[in-house]
Amino acid sequence: MRISAMLLSALAIGCITGSAHASELAPIEGLSINLANVVGSAYYTIEKDGYQVVATLASSEEATPVRFIATLLSGQKVIVSVPQAFGQSAVEIEIKRIEDRVFVRDDTQLSSLAH
Repeated sequence: MRISAMLLSALAIGCITGSAHASELAPIEGLSINLANVVGSAYYTIEKDGYQVVATLASSEEATPVRFIATLLSGQKVIVSVPQAFGQSAVEIEIKRIEDRVFVRDDTQLSSLAH
């Protein structure tokens, strides 16, 4: 999927708001991410070395997207964070693997692309 289509999809899909929301993510299931002015998607695949989490983010359709890849073993987590102005807390999500399940905790907005 092209980045512009991905960004439009992320914006077009209604986001669930709330604080400290956690949801389970299934393998290959896309997750729309909205972190302040940065949007994108994340998913994971099961690999022989662990669960590979891939997050692709951009600040606009014209911006070059950034892709972050991490391989998680059970009990490990990764945090995707966008800094804010001085004195403000960063906007972030946490993706954590617990045994054979992956959970996403957010402080902002996120929604599942696959329902």
